[in-house]
Amino acid sequence: MPVAWKYFLPVFVFIILAALDFAPMRIPAWMTFPLLWLTLCASAQRQWALAACLFFSFMGDAMGWQHKLIPQIGFFALTQILYIIIYSRLLPPRTCPERGFDRGLLSLLAVVFLGAMLWIFPQVEDRFVAYGIAVYAILLLGMCFAATRHRETCLCLGAVLFVASDFILAIDLFVCSVPSAHLCIMIPYFAGQLLLFLGTQKLYSQEVTKPKSVIRTKSPKILI
Repeated sequence: MPVAWKYFLPVFVFIILAALDFAPMRIPAWMTFPLLWLTLCASAQRQWALAACLFFSFMGDAMGWQHKLIPQIGFFALTQILYIIIYSRLLPPRTCPERGFDRGLLSLLAVVFLGAMLWIFPQVEDRFVAYGIAVYAILLLGMCFAATRHRETCLCLGAVLFVASDFILAIDLFVCSVPSAHLCIMIPYFAGQLLLFLGTQKLYSQEVTKPKSVIRTKSPKILI
């Protein structure tokens, strides 16, 4: 597939669609969903799991536009589950230093989760929503952990920006009003989604071009 289609065109169109979300004039909401564009790009390359992640994100955006919080959380929870599966399946075998890095990262994310819950959880009046947010936070940080383990720049930045965006959104919804909330939430959200898309594309490319070594076991019919 030409590089222009695989990278430049998806990024260029995504930036235009994302910019429409901040336009001063009134624009139909369906035109400002750049995640649907990335869904089509991933589908065109037959990257179905990534396309499903992006589609569920698009549906989460649509629910957010309609102020339907529970369906929004549900769709984004599905997004995080699929991202965790993708990044876990594409992860190469870990060495001892890498496992040490994983433990440190997991400890850091656990501290972030506990801090966020201690601050935000008591502010949520609806207990059903509060527990839903807690479950989603675990999945979100799980995605961040799975993506960061690859130590790929786009994935690391994308995951951190995604977490930051949702954290700011939670503060704005349940703790206090955030100045210029739309900009503070959507800029890191769009940037995070685009970087996750590009980073996952890179992982897929590495998986396709990886040399397939053949190891013979005692039985010549079994190939690994």
